[in-house]
This record gives sequence, C-alpha cells and structure tokens, in this order.
Amino acid sequence: MNKKSISLLIIVIAITTAIISFNCETGVEDSPVPGIIRVKLQADISDTVLVERSDTFTVNIKYPAVFMIKIFQGRIFQRQNFSVLYRTTSSYRQEDAVYNILELDSTGKYKEYVIFESYVPPGNYDKLEFGVNASRDDKLKIVALSGKKFENSVELPPGEKLLVDFPQDFKISENHITQIDVQLSPFKSIQRYRDVYHFYRQMRITGVYYF
Repeated sequence: MNKKSISLLIIVIAITTAIISFNCETGVEDSPVPGIIRVKLQADISDTVLVERSDTFTVNIKYPAVFMIKIFQGRIFQRQNFSVLYRTTSSYRQEDAVYNILELDSTGKYKEYVIFESYVPPGNYDKLEFGVNASRDDKLKIVALSGKKFENSVELPPGEKLLVDFPQDFKISENHITQIDVQLSPFKSIQRYRDVYHFYRQMRITGVYYF
C-alpha cells in the first residue's frame, strides 16, 4: 500500500470515528436542575422592651420603633465550597439591603422579611453565612411609655467581623424550595457604650423547611 492510499485510509477512519462519536452518548451527565434557597429574617417576638436608665421603651402599634439593619453577602457552604445568594431569583448580582427589624405587621408582631431567595445547585450543605450590620445612615429610634422619644447610634463592637456564620445541615433538591428561618433578638443584641449602642447580633436559626 502506497503512502497516498495510507493517507486516504487514515482520513476515512477519522471521519467514521467522528460520525460514530457524534451519534453516540458522550457519557457526560446532564447538569442538575437547581433548587431554591430562601432565607427569612424576623425579630424575636418576645424581645420588645428596652430599659434605658429610668425609662422603659416598648415596641407596639401605638409606639412604633426604628432599628435599621443592613444585610449583605449571603452564601451557603458545602465544606470549603460555596454558592452565592441573591436577594431574588431574578437578581444577577449581590446587593446590600436595609430592613427595619422593629417594624410591625398588621397583627402587631414583628414583620418577617425574605432577605435571600436564590437558585443554587442541589446537594447537602452545612453552613449559612451573611453580613449583618446596623445602618450607618439611621439611628435607633424608640418611644418610652411616657411618650419620651429616644434616638441613638448603633454600631458593631471594635474588631467584630461583618459576617455571621450559622452552622446548619440542610439540603437543596432539584425544583424544590429550602427555607431557612433566622431570628434576631433586637434589644438583647445591643449594649450601651458611652454615646452609642454596640450591636452584638444575637441571632439563631429557628427552623429549616422543605417545599
């Protein structure tokens, strides 16, 4: 067989192999369909009173209060690997959001906020993490039973990291929603230091639900 025939044979074999490969399965599995992680935040409904010297301040419909907190940089972890969380399923980048954690709903209870709702890969996860801070643009505003108004700045203690970790085992399933409820104790979290309140962020996961 001459060189020309050998070259032609090689070309025929290559074309035949390509056709067979094109018509056969690649062996690569399809990408999994994502699930949804939803994170809800609510103040502890039993934490409604702050005693400041001789004054008692309370949160109710008659005496509305303001404590603006900033939520940012949400992530869920599979050991060292993580998925980024967005505010809504239509978001395409991470954004900071500010909420009045002392706002009441129509029933007089603390309002519940959806702070993250995001598509993530299915699997088993072991930690939720996101940033929590007091808004620098807003002061804590509460009213005493006597009618006295009180305003003061709130900030993290020196050296306190911005991100809060919530170790928790949970799973994300294809085409399903995993909801994590997080609770913040607003008044138990703050301590007076000179002219400001330090924000110690007493927070915990109160439930994990699957839909």
